[in-house]
Amino acid sequence: MSSALDAASLVMIPSGYEDGTLGSLKPTDGSGDFTFTRGSNISATRVNADGNIEKGYENLLLQSNSFTTTPWVQVSILPPTSGQEGYDGTNDAWYFEKSGAFGRLQQSISTSGVQTYSVYLKAKDSSWVNIEIHGASTSRQYFDLTAPIETAKGSSNNIISSSIEDAGNGWRKCSITYEGSKTFLFIFIAEGNGQVSGTTGSLYIQDAMLNQGLVAYPYVETTTAPVAGGVLEDMPRLDYSNGSCPSLLLEPERTNLLPYTEYYNGWNQTGTTLTTNTTETLSPEGLYNASKLVGNGTSGVINSGIAKTGSVAVSVYLKSASGSVNVTFKDPYGILSNQVKSVTTEWQRFDFIGDNGASFAGFWVDDIPTSGIYMWGAQLEQDATYPTSYIPTYGVSQTRLQDSARVTGLAQSFPLTAYIEIDVFSITTYNQFQFRQDAGNYVLRVGNQIRIGATDTIGNNTLGSNKFALSVDASGNYELFKNGTSLRTGTITGSIDEIKSDSAGYEVKQLLLFPTALSDEACIELTTI
Repeated sequence: MSSALDAASLVMIPSGYEDGTLGSLKPTDGSGDFTFTRGSNISATRVNADGNIEKGYENLLLQSNSFTTTPWVQVSILPPTSGQEGYDGTNDAWYFEKSGAFGRLQQSISTSGVQTYSVYLKAKDSSWVNIEIHGASTSRQYFDLTAPIETAKGSSNNIISSSIEDAGNGWRKCSITYEGSKTFLFIFIAEGNGQVSGTTGSLYIQDAMLNQGLVAYPYVETTTAPVAGGVLEDMPRLDYSNGSCPSLLLEPERTNLLPYTEYYNGWNQTGTTLTTNTTETLSPEGLYNASKLVGNGTSGVINSGIAKTGSVAVSVYLKSASGSVNVTFKDPYGILSNQVKSVTTEWQRFDFIGDNGASFAGFWVDDIPTSGIYMWGAQLEQDATYPTSYIPTYGVSQTRLQDSARVTGLAQSFPLTAYIEIDVFSITTYNQFQFRQDAGNYVLRVGNQIRIGATDTIGNNTLGSNKFALSVDASGNYELFKNGTSLRTGTITGSIDEIKSDSAGYEVKQLLLFPTALSDEACIELTTI
């Protein structure tokens, strides 16, 4: 393979990327880099090199570390002073001091759903702080910034969970998770647990963040607009689902209809005790944001129903709390068909596909054992014939738009050899990865079908990973190889000026373009599985 890479004029083995660009190893001047688009906010996920599901996230607070700048408002405090030593070794922290009762920083916001607010704080003349979010109800948590972590939480109300972490050098990262519509966020300097009416006191503060979800994600700084981190909207998804080497994941548009995929308090429960953000196990995301469900020995049910159209793909991650246990997937609408599955002490994704011909579908997990199971990442995909990667939701359904990758301006005339290793998920939809001259002049298309030229359909592809090599001499005589075997010979006209994905439903593991017609022996070696 090393000699093949040396001879190729274009080499795309998924590795280097940034938002909107997938880099090719050759050529090195950027002319072979793929333009990548998805444009569906931050609803896409991937399996990263650590084996964890990685999401996109957003800091929804503005001026997140500029506490004298609008929209921050100072109430009964002196103007905050910048240039203080921070938790991260910088001088980006701030000092703020009360000038009257109920001294606080506040910001007007407009948010809803499941959210987590986090901020770094350090005691000065005060050791207590109150973090508060106002809306239809008030969510709050008091923290003691000098007490041992296990006793640092004071009183709270209307929160899903809260946390306080040691950030070093006296700093603590404090966060609260809540659900519902909110309009104001507050940070009070407090005199003690439940006490904010004093007129003196001071704290250090740095890096405030508000993100969707049950936990605080890594901090990203904002100024006048929200800023995203993690898997960005147009970031190529280099997916490690199948091992240590990534593939470029290209999927069609899909909608997860379930409004809450990790927070299950709004789901129907019978004979079940629910713990959100259990600390007993890490989720498939590698965070403490899974839920634990414990049955009462007789019923033990959690379910949710939703209006839908067409076939749906239902999926969820489950893990047993103790040994292997059986649970039953079912719903009154017939899609899950009372399927009994064994849940082990390792996370597994359970997938189901069906169309009951009705406009409603249910998602039920029954026979939850008294020993308990962990649950995370529920999904019900609209108009789906196979399951795709996880689409998180935090209060409303979410749509992930289609992935698209394309490189143009190649001007590769015959002779040439085009090589691709592609893992196809479905042969029931039109999904093709294309080597072509322009929209009407195709050279090779592989995906759910295998095609040469504009009209020559060789037949349906096979699911799973396949390797293809199309060798074309200077006169346009070609031979197509698949998995070490010759499939077709013939003649073709044109050139390869662009390579692109059309629709989606596959992973590309590697792609090569050679400025010469490789021999039969070389093509067989390249494509042998």
